[in-house]
Amino acid sequence: MIPDIDPGLLAPVDEHQGTHIIDSGARVPCVMRGAALQWPATQRWTFDYLATRGGDRPVKLVLGNRELGETGFVLSTFRACVGSLASNGPIWGEGASTAHLKEFDLLHEFPALRTDVDTQALLPPRSHVSSSAWIGPRGAHTGLHYDLLDNLAVLLRGAKRFYLARPGVVESQGALSSKYDRWARLADIGIQGLAARKLPEASLFVADLHPGDAIYVPKGWWHEVVNLESSIFLGGFFGSVPSVVGLWLLTGTRQLIHDATPFPGRRCTCHAAS
Repeated sequence: MIPDIDPGLLAPVDEHQGTHIIDSGARVPCVMRGAALQWPATQRWTFDYLATRGGDRPVKLVLGNRELGETGFVLSTFRACVGSLASNGPIWGEGASTAHLKEFDLLHEFPALRTDVDTQALLPPRSHVSSSAWIGPRGAHTGLHYDLLDNLAVLLRGAKRFYLARPGVVESQGALSSKYDRWARLADIGIQGLAARKLPEASLFVADLHPGDAIYVPKGWWHEVVNLESSIFLGGFFGSVPSVVGLWLLTGTRQLIHDATPFPGRRCTCHAAS
């Protein structure tokens, strides 16, 4: 479901036309229209094309909005879930149970696909990048969250909408969630609920992405994302090597402790709700 928000509350995200190296020092989101329009991936990565390459490799789909709601998963195969997107196959579910193949390391699983993309061309020099794919049907939805690393994401198929809120807006409303996620901080409210509150002017932003468009979301910027159409989306979290390694060690330690201390009612995005 697309959030129902007064358009007057949503400022457009800044845009650039064509390929543009991210100015990560500016610390504001921007959309690069058509930055990946000529990538081989944008030209050839249909759902059927990827499905034939993925075969029956097992995958775990995320059910619904795990950032705001309960965490749930369903097992499938890459071919079954991705190949059925073109026809909106039943494997994906509907409404609140809409499934999503999230944070899937597509380029690691299928190295031959790496020649079809060129995310490094859009990033600041000497950046370390970790890429993951988000593949899902119309209506697939994330909760409101911010990432601990800067993010460059490219839409290769379909259409997506990004709702964004300035750093500190959720915190000022006392709406931080205690739910655990290794690489992000979560809100206990959705963007629609946040928009209904009294906020400073120009707190909320929106951007619609189409194939070949890229978006830069700096760490700390809150965002909620919904698929307007079935989509293939490649995101790259990046930073300098020292900052990425340091964060990996810090969050890795927290994750080890988290995994080793299960308890009834644990709330996290990595384990299914009991």
